[in-house]
Amino acid sequence: MRLGEYFEIGKRMKQARTNAGINQRDMSSRLSLTNSSYSNYENGYSEPPVETILKFCDTLGITLNDLLEIKITSNKSATVNTFADFFSILIDLDRRGLQIKGNTTYSQEDNQLTAHLTLDIPNAQIATFIPDWNKINQALISGKMDKEEYDMWLEDTLKLFNVPIDEYI
Repeated sequence: MRLGEYFEIGKRMKQARTNAGINQRDMSSRLSLTNSSYSNYENGYSEPPVETILKFCDTLGITLNDLLEIKITSNKSATVNTFADFFSILIDLDRRGLQIKGNTTYSQEDNQLTAHLTLDIPNAQIATFIPDWNKINQALISGKMDKEEYDMWLEDTLKLFNVPIDEYI
């Protein structure tokens, strides 16, 4: 098996190009290739040279690591800057069928609102995330883990849970 086949370079190039909204003819032009040569790369008939892959990544403004791990971000993002953003995410999950239950308590003396949310997800592996995350956060706070280790754990964990929610609803 060729390295390009193992990493599915052609398939990943096609996905990244499509996500960027660029047609095949335009991309081949940007890479100074014939359309058929570029098409052969995307369809796996031939393997692009490293120089072409790097130029492809530069053209899209992504890194090789992004391409190989399909970390191409679409225009749609779930940035949470306000409580309204957070509530919108909860509402979206609720509309899609993820059972969200909760209650809140408010202490006037402390001016403290406490919210408890319950998500009903029939998957034991996903249920481990919050307790594990709490442990890792404590390890970071106590100095038993440095920021780099924390970031690596978080990145690996997020890759593990990169599965469509709809499969569990």
